[in-house]
Amino acid sequence: MSDLDNSTPEGAAVQIINGSHPTIQNAKADFSGLANSTSSQDSDTTDSDQPLTHYHSFFYDLFTWKFPRATGFFFFAAISLIFAFRFVNVLRYVFKATYILFFLVTFLEIASKPFGTRGFISSIRPKPYYTIPRDSLDRLFGELHDLLNFFALEFQRVLFAENIFATVVASFVSFIGYFLIKYIPLWALSLLTTITAFTAPLIYLQNQEVIDEQIQWANEYANAQLANGRQIAEKYIDDASVRARATASELTQKVQGYAGKKSPATEKSQASSLPENNSPSHEFPDVPKSGFPAVDGESDVKAAAPEPIVA
Repeated sequence: MSDLDNSTPEGAAVQIINGSHPTIQNAKADFSGLANSTSSQDSDTTDSDQPLTHYHSFFYDLFTWKFPRATGFFFFAAISLIFAFRFVNVLRYVFKATYILFFLVTFLEIASKPFGTRGFISSIRPKPYYTIPRDSLDRLFGELHDLLNFFALEFQRVLFAENIFATVVASFVSFIGYFLIKYIPLWALSLLTTITAFTAPLIYLQNQEVIDEQIQWANEYANAQLANGRQIAEKYIDDASVRARATASELTQKVQGYAGKKSPATEKSQASSLPENNSPSHEFPDVPKSGFPAVDGESDVKAAAPEPIVA
């Protein structure tokens, strides 16, 4: 009879109301599993044996859809929140709800005064006002501290290439985001980032063998190209070093030949060939004292020269 009741719409409605429906039970189990991954201590460590926070396992279980109902809830909640802030002025409606609440409280308090010494709101006022326990704040700040450490550790693991595949993916995603931010608004970029974060790990897990093969092929191809480039670079470096040594040897021989022409023995022999009086190496010939032809009348002039007058 109970099975028949469960198969009818009335029985399903009763199960939904009392929380015994299988779908509700599965959703509770998924949320409990995700919460346990948050509260449990993670045994994973970094390459330097530094322990990771428990949020590492939480986000891994969340984005890999280990608990599909809980992940689906967070996924659609994030999408709805982005659309709500995009198409609805949330802050304006918050102020609207606030002033409606205060006006309603004021109206009930004033309207109920004639019927008693105390108003309606005053009569339901709690004696001790609610306060936030210190333990709750300590737990909240503790979780916030672990969450911030999670982001700090994961950023450093990607930055220092602990997993080269994650570093490559991060560089590619940041490069795409750098160009997309020029052409699409922030809310659209946030929507695209959220969809990618919740779908890319699931696609990878469902096609892990094919993707790993492609990644392995790309890695081998890149290594082969790097090795080929290294060999070509070494060949060019060897050729350049041989040419440099040949040029240096040729220049050395020319310098030695030029220095041999100007050796100290040659300079000494050249210095000894110079005259001692440091006179120029070329001398002009002596002027002849005789042999010039006699000019007409010159001899007669000499013969007819008057004798000196004696005073």
